Amino acid sequence: MHKLSLGKRTELRVWSWLIDEGLDVYPSLVDDKGIDGLVGFKGCYYEVQIKSGKNWSNQRGIKADILENHPNRIFLIVNYTLDEVRYFTSSDILNEQEWTESTKWKIPQIKLNRKMLEKYQAHDWDGFVQHLKSEQA
Repeated sequence: MHKLSLGKRTELRVWSWLIDEGLDVYPSLVDDKGIDGLVGFKGCYYEVQIKSGKNWSNQRGIKADILENHPNRIFLIVNYTLDEVRYFTSSDILNEQEWTESTKWKIPQIKLNRKMLEKYQAHDWDGFVQHLKSEQA
């Protein structure tokens, strides 16, 4: 299957999982603003960008300037081989020394090595849903 097809398939799966969790989902028809859609709960909405890959290495397209201009944007990283996720807000990524330089590279990216996966273990699917539902004012 083509890489773009895998990415779109993953997005659609995530949207359906979020609907099953009782969240409002508004996918973007055109991904030209760096978000794949909006996800809401009780009137509070979040920009979500979904990144997928067959492993955790080299999650590309996470640029420092985008992170700085959108501190609450959520990046959901999906490892479709393991069927696992990790989520990060822009602020999480900007505050992580391990990723400071790599978000400024010509091909910006973050690497989820074993140390980072363990550090952010609670940022799994359940943590993501809880974050979306509990951040309400």
